[in-house]
Amino acid sequence: MKTISLSIFILMSHFAVAQHFTEEKKEIQRVVWQFKESIIKKDSATFNSLFHENPVVWIGVVKNRSQQKRLEINPSNRKNYFKDTYQNFFHYIMEKGRKEEKFDKIRIVNDDVIASVSFDYSFREENIVTNWGSEYWHLIKADGKWKIVSIIYSYENAKFFPINSR
Repeated sequence: MKTISLSIFILMSHFAVAQHFTEEKKEIQRVVWQFKESIIKKDSATFNSLFHENPVVWIGVVKNRSQQKRLEINPSNRKNYFKDTYQNFFHYIMEKGRKEEKFDKIRIVNDDVIASVSFDYSFREENIVTNWGSEYWHLIKADGKWKIVSIIYSYENAKFFPINSR
């Protein structure tokens, strides 16, 4: 009897924790949606509000196939990664033309104060895919709000490898 009671208690505890994290997950999904919408709408106030105070890590790594093509064009261009800031990224978003980042296969892993979000992405300018890959975010819940503290992503150049060549 004690074993059954203990099993029920453990099961109910996990259910209660899962319910709590479900609400957190909804809040994190809202951050993802706001990120996407702020790019489309060129809304810098919303975009900037999604990030924790600096430093925020922002690193892109060129995928091997695209790096090989880059090296064929310019053999001295050996560096396969680049660092930037979310502020510089948004300056680019503000340039002329429609820009959009689409997310696919979003996965969120979290507890009550930290989270990771991963997904496949494609970046579009004027509805044409320019690059695509995988993206990973880390978030913390600071002062009751989810904030992005790092973004790392792989970068496949769609000029060399269209998105359907995955």
